[in-house]
Amino acid sequence: MTSLFKKFLVFIVAYGVVVACLTGGLALVGVALDAVMSLVVGIVAAVILGGALAKFIAADLVSTLAKLGELIEGIDNGNASVDIEIKRQDEFGELATAISQMSKRDKALRQANEDPLTGLANRRYLMQKMESLFKAEKAMAVLFIDLDGFKPINDTYGHEMGDDALKAISERFGACVRDSDVLARIGGDEFVMMFNGLDDRKVLETRVKRVLELVNEPIWINDTRLKMGASIGLAMAPQDGKDAEELLNAADEAMYAAKQGGKNGYRFYS
Repeated sequence: MTSLFKKFLVFIVAYGVVVACLTGGLALVGVALDAVMSLVVGIVAAVILGGALAKFIAADLVSTLAKLGELIEGIDNGNASVDIEIKRQDEFGELATAISQMSKRDKALRQANEDPLTGLANRRYLMQKMESLFKAEKAMAVLFIDLDGFKPINDTYGHEMGDDALKAISERFGACVRDSDVLARIGGDEFVMMFNGLDDRKVLETRVKRVLELVNEPIWINDTRLKMGASIGLAMAPQDGKDAEELLNAADEAMYAAKQGGKNGYRFYS
């Protein structure tokens, strides 16, 4: 509400009251009708303008809240680039500014820790999580996955089709990890699954077999059937590495052993 509108509203209300009082006094000398009419006009003007003001404020708040909701929803959906401009000098404006700043920080954090193609964790984030588990002296298991048959897809159908295949396989891999685990893409067709607290060899073997099943299922993209496999290396902490780099290298070596052994299979480091 503008300053001019505020002044106008105050003037109308004050005018009605003053006129009512003056003409009310004149009623003593026989001008009662004018007093009543003036009072009525003042009250009606105040009610009408007050109602308009209430509608204006309500509409403004609803619009502001809708914009705030849109901003929060964008952040929640992972679209941290949402930029909503709310020009207010009150608590709502301060809240909008705080949310906007949080959005920008969240975007920067995502860019630093995510693979831009698949949205999975990147190598940096993976290594940080692994190191934190080593510091906490917690058990973990690592699957180093290298896709077999991915290069021919790129060579035959182009990089766009290859990117779509990587996105599709990333979604499948997502079904194999828990919230406490990490699924990362660390190279062109290389993925890593880090299982937090897993130290049971049989359980790990069950999981790696499930990964192979998902990879071996054909992928359909634009009516094109794509078929891939995977060579997977497995390493477990603390027996296969004393830090994140050493454990990941152990899983990498096991993956190459699986590839040399005929591909589309898995090997334990030890």
